[in-house]
Amino acid sequence: MNVRLVRVSGLVVAPALLALLFSVSTPGTLPRPPIEPLFDEVAATAIATQLSADFPARVPGTDESAAAARWFEQTISAAGLRTETQAWLEVLPDLGRVELRNVVAVIPGRSPETIVVVAHRDNVGADRPLGDNASGTAALVELGRGFGPQSSAPAPLPARTLVLVSTDAGAYGGAGAAHFATTSPYAETALVAVVLDGIGGPGRPHLAIAGDRPASPARVLVSTASSRIAEHTGDRPELPSVPEQLANLAVPLAVGEQGRFLARGTAAVTVTTKENGDPNVPVGDPDAPLSTERLGQLGRATEALIGSVDASVGAAFRTPDSLFFGDRVASGWALRLTLVILVAPFALGVADLLARGRRQRLRFRPALRALRARALFWLYGALLLWVGSVAGILPTGAALPLPPYSESIVGRSAGGVGLLVTVFAAGWLLARRRLVPVAGAALSTEDRLGGYSVALGWLGLAAFLGAIGKPYALAFLLPSLYAWLWLPLQTRRLAAVALYALGLAGPLVGFLVVGRELGLGPIDTAVYLAALASVGYVSVATVLLAVAWAAAAAQVGALVLGRYGVYAGGAERPPPGAVRRSVRALAQTVRGFRYARET
Repeated sequence: MNVRLVRVSGLVVAPALLALLFSVSTPGTLPRPPIEPLFDEVAATAIATQLSADFPARVPGTDESAAAARWFEQTISAAGLRTETQAWLEVLPDLGRVELRNVVAVIPGRSPETIVVVAHRDNVGADRPLGDNASGTAALVELGRGFGPQSSAPAPLPARTLVLVSTDAGAYGGAGAAHFATTSPYAETALVAVVLDGIGGPGRPHLAIAGDRPASPARVLVSTASSRIAEHTGDRPELPSVPEQLANLAVPLAVGEQGRFLARGTAAVTVTTKENGDPNVPVGDPDAPLSTERLGQLGRATEALIGSVDASVGAAFRTPDSLFFGDRVASGWALRLTLVILVAPFALGVADLLARGRRQRLRFRPALRALRARALFWLYGALLLWVGSVAGILPTGAALPLPPYSESIVGRSAGGVGLLVTVFAAGWLLARRRLVPVAGAALSTEDRLGGYSVALGWLGLAAFLGAIGKPYALAFLLPSLYAWLWLPLQTRRLAAVALYALGLAGPLVGFLVVGRELGLGPIDTAVYLAALASVGYVSVATVLLAVAWAAAAAQVGALVLGRYGVYAGGAERPPPGAVRRSVRALAQTVRGFRYARET
């Protein structure tokens, strides 16, 4: 491999890095509204307490949940607001097919553009510490009273129409928010959406900004929300860390209901609170009495945010992918461009390695067969996710993100998961017979270089496809590319192992970041990611990209650890393996049935 070519080609990254640096800016902030907020924290706390006392178990699809929906409709209607109820059937993980209800209250404005304020009304049961949102529901009612008709004065007429949405199944992935965002005409004209979830906790204010696709809220919305919250609480809200934002852009994961709106192109944020030890995603009110002071602070901050957006003229609330850090933001296009260009030196190095191997007549065919076997094995592992969902081991339902406190995660079937792992291991024992080295046979230098060349070429193809469809995933694949590129030149085992471990660090860091964000341990995180795939929230393309990377990683690992063998002993025409034998047996069975039917 031409080392100098790789190093010199790295210079092409410099312009992209400069573009990324110049894209960093300080977003503007909308001015404060002319009228001070009138949010009454005492009244809001009383409403939240009444909701929790009268309807403690508001599990979607239950009679108590339906009664809570009627209570909210009656309470908000008493403030003089027009309401409507949306009812539909949805299949939810942990619950199956249930009837859900959104209650929508509308405050007409001078413009058909809407400002949507959302809070989910449901919870996961009276005895569960997470998932409740009585504070957000109470804030909706109090905001409605503030903007609704007054007994002593005519109703204030906002510039934009204000829509208050009490959603269902927010504690089960945000099905109510998804239904509203995709079916309501108010969502089609929405300027922004502000989600309130667990704003009565005593912890630090927090903004959730992840989307169901690689998108971010409008910069001016995030900046204005941060400023209004800081003005009323004395503390700027916490944003997700840079690694968390990169992970959520690489494989979109939005536990908060704002993700359903961002997926439809509506700028949205979730206002919540976070205590030490809590997940870095919205999980509702704490398992303790609500903080009246914090509820009042965030209620007034939300009212002021609505006023700022309502009074804005010419502000653009688009949803480009962005990276927020502190009071600054980097443009997503510049970051994507940098990540894609960073692949170029690796691609040139691999192309040179393959060209040299071809000139030296390296045997690529056995290495290709070994890689194919490893790819089929990992594809088999991906298919086990589907088998697990059919068998009821993994959840099924709407393609929505599961909350980290879902029964499918915290109450998973250890026996079922163990069975899937056992079947997966059995598949490996079957596949490895043709991949392990023959006893007493030493691996030649040519076969070693052929194995590396094919694995790195496959890894380059996966990086190319990732650059096209999921460029942010490259942030976690680049360590593999450049650490493993030097392995064909490395002869010392210890140094090779260190480089291999360094290449694994990228995906491992991404895995740990997601686990930390959700507040889950490694096993629960693995089950959670498998569950996201089984419900369809993680796309098939993402799963196939992971399969491709895993196949390359397995082949490189076998070479580094001395467990690589020439496929089927290097036979030019190896005998049929398990897959071909199974296909042949199936074909013979089908032909037998046809012959029996014809005779």
